[in-house]
Amino acid sequence: MLLDRDQYIHWHRMKDENVVHDLFWSHPDAIKLTNSCNLVFLINSTYKTNKYKLSLLDIVGVTPTRMAFSTSFAYLEGERLNNVVWALQRFQGLLMKVDAFPRVIVTDRDMPLLNAVKTVFLNATNLL
Repeated sequence: MLLDRDQYIHWHRMKDENVVHDLFWSHPDAIKLTNSCNLVFLINSTYKTNKYKLSLLDIVGVTPTRMAFSTSFAYLEGERLNNVVWALQRFQGLLMKVDAFPRVIVTDRDMPLLNAVKTVFLNATNLL
């Protein structure tokens, strides 16, 4: 309800009719900046440290002046490949041009995240 009220772009997947198990959101201003500065992104996942016991996937962009900005977030039920691929596909959907996909993605050694990046962003260089 709050995401709709504040005009965030968001997607979700339901476990059953009452339980959301994956939630992705991004602010419209962040989407504009994402499409302007789309060369380098840092993606990290924190492991179930919030009160909902969901993993938080955080995607951060870098501007040409080396400033960082938050582009989007996702609460994911698990660290499984299909959850992370789903979130990265939603992120990919924010990019307006096909030729505007990220060139460099920086991650840690989280295997589901590494595999999801290889699946969704085929031409991006993945740095650890």
